[in-house]
Amino acid sequence: MLTKLTRGNQITIPKPVIEKAHLTAGSDYLDVEYRGGIIYLKPVEVEERIVPEIFEKFQKQMLKKEGGDVLVSEADSETYLSKRTKKTR
Repeated sequence: MLTKLTRGNQITIPKPVIEKAHLTAGSDYLDVEYRGGIIYLKPVEVEERIVPEIFEKFQKQMLKKEGGDVLVSEADSETYLSKRTKKTR
């Protein structure tokens, strides 16, 4: 399939290729590599990170005590969560 490089160094990947690769616009990342005259596009997973200022704001908001909150001990929390999570290696 033929595609064209724009002045902004962008290309459009044809829809059939996007569908075969199961890519989603706006949420998937591609690693671009040039080897032996061929440009390779490889889908990769990227770990999204939270900006420290946003994380601090989130922490402050989540640690506020509000009406209806249930308080439990650290041990009870650990027991509850360990029963409901999968163990990973």
